[in-house]
Formats: sequence, C-alpha cells, structure tokens
Amino acid sequence: MSLSKKSLILTALIVFLFCRAEAQKFSFGAKAGALVSWCSFADPDDSKEFSSLPKAGFLVEGLINFPMKSNYSFQAEGGFSQHGRRVSYANGTWENNSTYYFGNLSMILRRSFQLHVLKNVPTNWFVNVGPSINYWLSGRGNIIVEYGVTQPYSMIFNKPSDLSYDKMFVNDANRWLFGLSGGIGFDATTLRNQKIVTELRVSFAKTYLGNKNSTAINVLGFEDSLKANLLTINLSVAYVFDKDIKESKMGKSNKDKVVNRKKTKKK
Repeated sequence: MSLSKKSLILTALIVFLFCRAEAQKFSFGAKAGALVSWCSFADPDDSKEFSSLPKAGFLVEGLINFPMKSNYSFQAEGGFSQHGRRVSYANGTWENNSTYYFGNLSMILRRSFQLHVLKNVPTNWFVNVGPSINYWLSGRGNIIVEYGVTQPYSMIFNKPSDLSYDKMFVNDANRWLFGLSGGIGFDATTLRNQKIVTELRVSFAKTYLGNKNSTAINVLGFEDSLKANLLTINLSVAYVFDKDIKESKMGKSNKDKVVNRKKTKKK
C-alpha cells in the first residue's frame, strides 16, 4: 500500500474521530516557524550523480484544535510555507538552489500528557501524527556555476520551453504533494484561556516533485531531476486561545438573570 493511500485512510480516521470530538470546546490561534528541507532521490543513479544540501525556509499558519476524550485532540492547520532544494552535481561544479512556495493543509491527531514544570502554570507535552497536503504555488532559484557565476531564474509551470535563460520550465510536475507528519512539543498557559505552544515536527512527502526530465532551462550543461521527495524538519511557536461555547452561554445567561432581577426590583 502506497503512502498516499495510507495518508487518505489516516485522514478518514482522523475525520471520524473529529466527529466525536467535544465541539462545544475548541482552541484557535496562529503559528510561525523556521524549517529546513532536503530532497531524497528515487533513482539510484540520481542519488549517485546528485548531492542534496539543506535548504532553509519558513512557515506561517492558522490552526484550530478540538479536544476529544482521554487527552486526545484533533487539530487542523492551514497556511503558507517556503521550502526548497539545493542540489549539486558534476562533482560540485554546478548547484541548483531552488526556492518553492506552497499552500499547506494538515490534519493532526494529538495525545497530551501532563508535565509539572512550574507551580500554578498548567503545562503539557504531546506527540502527534497525521497527513499533510501541500500545493506547489510557484518558485524561483539560482543556478550557481563554479567560480561564482550565478544565473537567477523564475519557474514557469506547464508551458513549452523556449530559449530563455532566466526561466525554468517545469512540466509534468506533481503540484499536489501528499505525505505524513509527526511531531513532539509542549504547551504552557500564559493567561486565562491562552497558551503558548512549541513543537518540533518532521514531514515526509511521499509524492515525487515530478519526473527525471521535468525541468528545462537554456543554461549550457544544466541537469536536474524532480523524481525526488522532500523531507522537512520545522520548529514552530504558536499562540492559542481556548474557547468554551457552553461556558460562554452560561455566562451570558447568568448576566441576563441579574439584569432581569434588577428590573423586577425597580418595579
């Protein structure tokens, strides 16, 4: 069974569990973080010919979390991220330093555990796992030749290549990338119904970026292969607000009772 199919099955399972969540309570917030990505080539010959170097990036996302029973919770995340690839070949003579921009969507099943760090500061640590989906929005990069010669380029998707030396034409690419993510982190309460969350997460996209000959640019001697997966490690910080609809309604109801009593006493 392929990882893409496993991701779909896991997605269905998480959605089923989400349907059993206590919808009266939820948390929402935003997170940002730094990431590092590498590529892993599928073809053994490509692995010998090309070397993958780490590429720095970032992510910005919104999130919503629904608690379930037994300290489990379902979390959905969506936003924007910058990934990339640094690939060298011909014994380091050439390097393709690519920057990719993605739209992100993740669904996470989380299990939390109490952690006693500071008195009167509720703290938990957690582990999570779930499927991730990335849509390849755009990209740019630089082809770096030995002795410091650099050729910048922008990416053009699904168009016939021409003689442009400042455009990389990408065809037959998989712009929808499916994968799995797993992470570990902790959260700590800052103010009433507010907390800060820190997480270290690893994401592995099983879907290939494209094929061996998916890229073309009019730079003499250039070679690359998109038949590769992206591996990403990110460290993020989120600020989260807890919301209890039932408690809010009770509070509003109590305020209405007080107002009605005051009106009755005036009469």
